[in-house]
Amino acid sequence: MEKEFLIETYRSVTLNVTGGKIDSFREKEETTGTVRVYENGCIGVAGCLGIPDEEALTEKAVEALALGIPYPCHLDGALEREILREDEIIPVPEFIPTMQKFLDRLGEACPKFAFSNKIKLSYRKTEYRNSSGRHLTSSGRYLSIQLLAQNRGSGNLFDTAFSYEGDSFDADALLARFKNQYDAFYTHADIEPGRVPVVMEAADLFGTFLQHFVAEMYVSGASLFSGKLGHKAFSEKLSLKNDMNPETHAGVCFFDREGCVAPDFRPVLIDKGVLIGLLTTKKSAENFNVPDLGTAAAAYDGVPSLGFNRFYVEPTAQNLSELVPGKAIYVVMASGGDTTPGGHFATPVQMAYLMEDGKFVGRLPELNIAGDVFDMLGKDYIGAVSGEPSPDSMSCAVVMDVTK
Repeated sequence: MEKEFLIETYRSVTLNVTGGKIDSFREKEETTGTVRVYENGCIGVAGCLGIPDEEALTEKAVEALALGIPYPCHLDGALEREILREDEIIPVPEFIPTMQKFLDRLGEACPKFAFSNKIKLSYRKTEYRNSSGRHLTSSGRYLSIQLLAQNRGSGNLFDTAFSYEGDSFDADALLARFKNQYDAFYTHADIEPGRVPVVMEAADLFGTFLQHFVAEMYVSGASLFSGKLGHKAFSEKLSLKNDMNPETHAGVCFFDREGCVAPDFRPVLIDKGVLIGLLTTKKSAENFNVPDLGTAAAAYDGVPSLGFNRFYVEPTAQNLSELVPGKAIYVVMASGGDTTPGGHFATPVQMAYLMEDGKFVGRLPELNIAGDVFDMLGKDYIGAVSGEPSPDSMSCAVVMDVTK
């Protein structure tokens, strides 16, 4: 009988912001434990809330083998590795006054905006062990600022958004960036319809297509990319990965919930235009005879399932001005779009800025953007840049059809 053991601790303080003021907070602390055992092609799982008693959990997991849940046992071999990022971003006792001072300064810099939503300070530590000698430990802290901004008197719930997620806090730098967006918001700009470079966060560009990388969808023929595994189907400038690297994704665990550790901590979906990976668990990888990418998630008391952390796109430029010289559209909010079964993507854009040489110069009216998936990720793909316009940004540029 083979065995896996996981223990995870998560702590967070979440601040609720209304009208630029912190009006409430919530603290959360949770520890979970999991034991998974394998025998005769079946899996038994037991989990608990709180500090786990490994021996008692193991007994319950062994009993659960009687349920006959099929699951292959392919434990990864011996490896000892830990990445601990324990430095405090903001001491918890100072979190509320520090954030309220930041919000006060933001309100002074952007007086026509009313800010609301959430600010969160989080810590997570995950440990994994298996009976093949693998022992992995990952911990990290991150700060998430997700503010919705309402143009006072507009009548809308919100008009734009300011966001940041990272493992450091530089109030002056954030205020300067948010102030640039604020100034651009109140500067009218326009652009002629046609084929225009469009810049957006990687999650906004690739999020609609994520399901098409799922192994089950791929082998069923329902994926747009079915039959293209191992083939060049995209621009050679495009390398797309799942970011599990703490250097570029604050607070992330560098291994998946089945103990897989990817090279550079980034499981690869597309490498220089070639589709080389699909989202899998060890079970789906065996069932469909495809490589295991190492992208498993799992509830503390459940069998492994598919997971995904964040898109990482290999940068092709040092900054936005190099990536898209001249005029381009920077998308802030785009919702309500979809992709047809044939691969045509379209979405309305509720909020966007006109960029010139990488700088925001004004707010654009509402737009529509559209394109064919294989063109967007092929001949129309311009490239990507990391760290602009925000240190936590992963921005991609694509030529798309723009209409008003």
